[in-house]
Amino acid sequence: MRVGQVEARERTEVSLRNVRNGGRHGTWLAVLAMAVVVLLSGCSGMVSSANSTGNPTSFSIAGTISPLAGGSGATLTLSGAASATATADSAGNYTFTGLANGTYTIVPSHAGFTFTPSSQSMTVNGANVAGMNFTANGATVAPTITTPPANQTVAAGQTATFTVVAGGTAPLSYQWQKNGANITGATSASYTTPITTTADSGSAFAVVVTNTAGTVTSAAATLTVTAAAVAPTITTQPANQTVTAGQTATFTVVAAGTAPLTYQWQKNGANLTGATSASYTTPATTTADSGSTFRVVVANTAGTVTSAAATLTVTAAAVAPTITTPPANQTVTAGQTATFTVVAGGTAPLSYQWQKSGVNIAGATSASYTTQVTTTTDSGSTFDVVVTNTAGTVTSAAATLTVNAAPTPAIQVNPTSINFGNDVVGTNLSQALIIRNTGTAALTITQVNPTVSVFSVSGFSLPLNVAAGQQTTITVAFRPTTAGAVSGNLSMVSNAPGSPTSIGLSGTGVAATLTLNMTPTSLSFGNVTTGTSSASENVTITNTGNANITISQISVSGTGYSLTGGSTPVTLTPSQNLILVAQFSPLAAGSVSGSISIVSNASGSPASVTLSGTGVAPVQHSVTLSWNGSTSVVSGYNVYRSTVSGSSYVKVNTSLDSGLGFTDTTVQSGTTYYYVTTAVDASNNESAFSNEVPAVIP
Repeated sequence: MRVGQVEARERTEVSLRNVRNGGRHGTWLAVLAMAVVVLLSGCSGMVSSANSTGNPTSFSIAGTISPLAGGSGATLTLSGAASATATADSAGNYTFTGLANGTYTIVPSHAGFTFTPSSQSMTVNGANVAGMNFTANGATVAPTITTPPANQTVAAGQTATFTVVAGGTAPLSYQWQKNGANITGATSASYTTPITTTADSGSAFAVVVTNTAGTVTSAAATLTVTAAAVAPTITTQPANQTVTAGQTATFTVVAAGTAPLTYQWQKNGANLTGATSASYTTPATTTADSGSTFRVVVANTAGTVTSAAATLTVTAAAVAPTITTPPANQTVTAGQTATFTVVAGGTAPLSYQWQKSGVNIAGATSASYTTQVTTTTDSGSTFDVVVTNTAGTVTSAAATLTVNAAPTPAIQVNPTSINFGNDVVGTNLSQALIIRNTGTAALTITQVNPTVSVFSVSGFSLPLNVAAGQQTTITVAFRPTTAGAVSGNLSMVSNAPGSPTSIGLSGTGVAATLTLNMTPTSLSFGNVTTGTSSASENVTITNTGNANITISQISVSGTGYSLTGGSTPVTLTPSQNLILVAQFSPLAAGSVSGSISIVSNASGSPASVTLSGTGVAPVQHSVTLSWNGSTSVVSGYNVYRSTVSGSSYVKVNTSLDSGLGFTDTTVQSGTTYYYVTTAVDASNNESAFSNEVPAVIP
């Protein structure tokens, strides 16, 4: 056996019979023939190796692989009764030869291809086998992203569409993702979002493309969602304009809406070339332009709005001013103002300059002029006005101002002097002072000043105005700081003749008497059972002095004594009372002494009230109850009591009483109790209350 070839030997016996030679019978010859077949490795359609199984080897297996792209050069592997490999020729044909009878399997292979079927089995049984054909399936190319999805910008309320272009062997599958998460149903080469909101802005969208050869994920595209555009609206309409022939006119609009806004001005409904700003200035006008209308169309991506039309009025050339109505003479009272007015004709705009006695008045540039508050020295002054426009100037006739003397107020006070008498040092006494205007003009009081600090005034604010014939009342107070007589004056400055007005003030400071009286000065609560409280006892504190007394502290001492009604600090005016409520609640048997202490600014502070009482031990009482048993089967009984007959019962036993009796040891002396019982069965059902039994505790 040599590499690259197979040698197969077959012994054949050939018999020659009936051979005649010249009509003569010959003899039988036996010839031994040897046949040698040499197979060269690499020859198309030829078996490259074969192993004899010992059976006759004179058969072949053949077939074709199509199409040519996958068939030409494909390798076929034979296994089973013999093993061999073959390479398909350029037409996709292959043949295995020299095979013995038996069962075989052929498997094709070729890089980048799959085959249908993937293998075939057959049996050689005394004959050649043909038609073992295969179909080569094209090579699968993994997907690639040719054009990734692009960033998208939309307005809120719109949708956005992302698209990918991918290469690779079909079929390709797609899965879109938002922020890394799969989007249900988004399995096409493009994906359209639902209606967007601004919350979607910044979201990233990518797509995963897959085929049998692999998977690729695109770069992420970003979604930007802007607020929905707002259609334009006209905030300020263009206004009518009036100009003189030869002048220009400017129309302006103010519009709102989502930027950018575009503008197109129109004259009489026709677009004006280049007039695309928020304002438009005409060329120099003529009277032929008068009556033309101007409007503007404002637009953005959300819509369009057209303004109201403004009218242009073009007047003829300016006419010099003339005085139609000159200013008139004015008569006022001193303290009043005077107003002068002129009516002038001529082309607008007209300017005005008022003059007083031939001198310009600063700021007096309107068709009317109001003077400052006048005095009698202004009487006889003259007022005229100079009217000007672009065509000329005219001066009005002068008007004369007459200023009459003003009415005068007069002041009258009652009383004309005030004596406060005696007043405790540090306390206030007050009296009313009536101020009457007996004149013909308003009275204005600008100052009210006492000359001594112990006197004060209140009940008004400055300036204090009193109309002619009217009156007002103020309060004057005396607060001495030391004992002794004090005198002074109250000075009033006003616009009345003879101002200031003086009112005499006097008073005497007396020392304060600070005394408190306690009633009673001692309390005895007698015998009180421990654990209970005595009846309440009152202590009355009275200010018996002539000045306010401040109590800063009220306290009680002694075990079991309590006090209410004495919140401090508290101030008592002369003769005012404060009532304290004391009570004794002994905790143990025996005598107990105590006291109430009152700290104040009164003489003899602190004042005290003595307290006494005796605690006596209580008598221990109990109530023993018994009852008839229930006629039903029960688990036990509950006992209830109340201090009110027929209601408000409270259970007193802590667990079911299994007997027919109960002793209550928690009763208090001096109390009447009302008892009832109930029966409870095994299901915890409880009966109604029994009849009520009273128990009086002495």
